[in-house]
Amino acid sequence: MSAFTSPQSGSIRQPLPAARRKRPDRGLLGAIAFIASESMFFSGLFVAYFFLRTDTSLTIRSDQPLHPSIALPLFNTLILTVSVVAMAWAERGIAKNRQRNLIIGTTIAAALGLIFMLLQSVEFSRFITAGFTPNSSAFGSTFFALLIFHVLRVFAGVTFMVIVLIRALMGQFTQNRRSAVQACAAYWYFIFIVWLLVFAVLYGM
Repeated sequence: MSAFTSPQSGSIRQPLPAARRKRPDRGLLGAIAFIASESMFFSGLFVAYFFLRTDTSLTIRSDQPLHPSIALPLFNTLILTVSVVAMAWAERGIAKNRQRNLIIGTTIAAALGLIFMLLQSVEFSRFITAGFTPNSSAFGSTFFALLIFHVLRVFAGVTFMVIVLIRALMGQFTQNRRSAVQACAAYWYFIFIVWLLVFAVLYGM
């Protein structure tokens, strides 16, 4: 008797697959696609900045700092670094079904993101007080665009983390159901990497 024939009815049964492959999570794929589009957006801004900075036909006023003070941005880099560590701890916590780690880590990361935005507003006011504004020149517009668009992404990331935190408090995440946490963490890591590039380009070069 064939291995695919039922001994009771003699009907033919379909062979089962050797292994059931897990379908890719659509939410994570969407997050990856979004991060890729954001990467291209910031790449364009960086190219424009370098072009304007090296264009000898442009006149850059003395109040347009090619090398601004590094103290506050360096402290902000430390803040984002700690927030990334906290988010990674939260992500690994829920991977082991530790709800408490997820809640505490996400709370710390979101709070540090808010502090980052507050300090960036201080940085903006310092530039404006010195007479360096987005309207100063094409170079000034690109300089501020890199900072402002990054802050907007930080705001989006913090908002994402708040949503994750609310859902975590409602007990909606488990070891096997955490794609939103993974997407949020991936986006926060991306924001951190972009900041390192912004920091290196605007304050280090």
